[in-house]
Formats: sequence, structure tokens, C-alpha cells
Amino acid sequence: MVVAATISLTKRRREFLDQIYRQYQSTNLPVHYSDVAEAIGVSKWTAYDVLKTLESQGLLKRTYATNENETGRSVVVFSPTVMADLLFQKERREISNPDEWEIILNQVNVLIEQQQNLSLMEGIQNILELMKSVEVKLEFCAYFLCVLLLFLNSLGNPIKDLTVNLVNASQESQVQLTVFVGAVVGMIIQSVGDEISPEMITLVQQFFDNANQLHTVELDLLIEFIKQR
Repeated sequence: MVVAATISLTKRRREFLDQIYRQYQSTNLPVHYSDVAEAIGVSKWTAYDVLKTLESQGLLKRTYATNENETGRSVVVFSPTVMADLLFQKERREISNPDEWEIILNQVNVLIEQQQNLSLMEGIQNILELMKSVEVKLEFCAYFLCVLLLFLNSLGNPIKDLTVNLVNASQESQVQLTVFVGAVVGMIIQSVGDEISPEMITLVQQFFDNANQLHTVELDLLIEFIKQR
């Protein structure tokens, strides 16, 4: 089994995330922490502390809304991030036939090329947004690898080639994938820092959750995709 990186999401934090996610889905508007507090039955300060923790994990983002009761003052509101959306997604299906992989491969190759003229963060965010609607496990993993390859492209060919060659450290595709992903994710977190690192931890977990369910031949396809890029 490929070992997944995990995010510390306790039962209590999940309860708060579930609540704010439901409220956001019903209104499509950012949620004030007092509304979450009322729904769960805790003080608004307790709710605020938990939501801040979820924010630090990349699952919520804060914005500021006008306070209708006090002119000129704003209030803190929260909304789910792309990473939170990924946690609530339905189970993805397996690939239906070999031809479907060829379609996926063409799509992800085009996707990488389309992001080359954008800033690194803009390109990564575009891919993360597209991942929300992916229904196939293998395709989700390929999209995640697009994020890693996009980052490697920004570092130049020498570093990219050296990193891609890490897959040759083993003959087993599961080990190859783990080594490659671990190396690139480490570089991303060190380079980009707080701008994406909390989200990246959750995304890595989602990737390995799906990769663990792939057959060996599918893992081999992902390794071949990495080598060809």
C-alpha cells in the first residue's frame, strides 16, 4: 500500500466543517461564525477558534463582509476552500477501458501546456478547481501530478530531470510514485510556504486515497506519464 499523508481533522472539527459546508451550499454566501455557533450550540468564540483552526489547515478561507448593524465596520466570514470541496466529493469510479486513459492523457497534456503562460500559482489554482469535477480515480491522480509537474517546470529542466529520475529508485510503481510525490511536495511546501502548504497536505491525502485503489497497471500508466513529461 502507498502510505498517505494525513490531515489532522478530529471528529469535532469535522462537525464544524460539515455545518459551515451545509450552510454555504444552501446560500452560496460566506458564513459568519456566530451562525455556526448557533447551529451547533456553542459560544461564538468557540466556533471562531475552531474555524480559525480549519482555516490554518487550508479547509476554510476568510473574507470580510459589511456589518449591517454598524456602519463602516466589517465582520469576519468563512467559506469552504477547494480542499474542503474535495473532502465532500462522492466516491470516484474506476477507469472503464484503456481508450479512456488515452482521452485522459490527452486532456492532462493539453492542460499543462495551457498553464505555461500563467503565473505558477494561477496555473495551480486552475488545476485545483478543475479537480473538483473529476469523477475517475486515475484521472484525479493524473491531475494531481499535473500540479507537481507544473511546479517542476518552473524550476528549470536540470532540477526537473533530476527529480523525475527519482522514479528509477525502485522497480515497483507504488514506491516510485511515493518517492516522486514526496520529493516534489516537499519542494512545493518549502518554496511556496503558507500560500498553499495547508491545502497541499489535504490534496496529498486525497491523491493517495485514490492511488491506493488503483491497479498496478494504472500506477504504471501514471509513472509513464511522469517520465514522458
